[in-house]
Amino acid sequence: MLIIYNNFFKKNYILKIIKIYKIKNYSNLKKDKLLLLINRFKSIIFIQQFIRKKLALDSICPITLCEYKYPFISIKNNNKFRYYSFYEFIEYLNKNSSDFRDPITREILDDSSIKQIEDLIKYYKIKKSFNKNVWKKKINLRAEFLTITNCLNELLNELFNQSNFTLFYIYSIILPQFVYYFHFLLQRHKNSCFSVINNYINCINYHECDNKIYLIEYLKLLITTNNL
Repeated sequence: MLIIYNNFFKKNYILKIIKIYKIKNYSNLKKDKLLLLINRFKSIIFIQQFIRKKLALDSICPITLCEYKYPFISIKNNNKFRYYSFYEFIEYLNKNSSDFRDPITREILDDSSIKQIEDLIKYYKIKKSFNKNVWKKKINLRAEFLTITNCLNELLNELFNQSNFTLFYIYSIILPQFVYYFHFLLQRHKNSCFSVINNYINCINYHECDNKIYLIEYLKLLITTNNL
């Protein structure tokens, strides 16, 4: 049940409720703004619970929140199969800006899932809801993204093959390549950059060399300056 708070509630009581829900950034707000904040928070929780209950039903498509329409597709992630009405799923992928992601988990679909989708598109001869140009562009962007991250992974492997690396090694070999590859990632795949950079920060942290801090600071600077 959704409870809406109004002006009959005293400010002290509203503040107690806000603390219980661990809502932040309320200290300088007046009573009317506090009411707006807590009611917005409660509404979001109510909507999320409603959608989760809907999704818990095996016969409900997570995209339409209606019963599945034949044909449907199953996507596996986290050792769990998720089912979607196929035509609506294709429309969702067409509208998604730059890559292929699971509508629920937001994980990037792997190559086997994309191959499965392409085979089903051919099998059901989908034309109206399948935008070939958009699809082809996304496939090329995905290949480009994987190529760049593979190059960065090789660079990271090279770094870990060095038990100790000097500042000269960092500034003459590693950083120039970081600058080159991350420039392309930020230009073409900015939405995925934060998770990629954060992963590299975590990986480099495991290196025993103290000079790793210079690489970590550079990566943190990328996050800050590009508003990731």
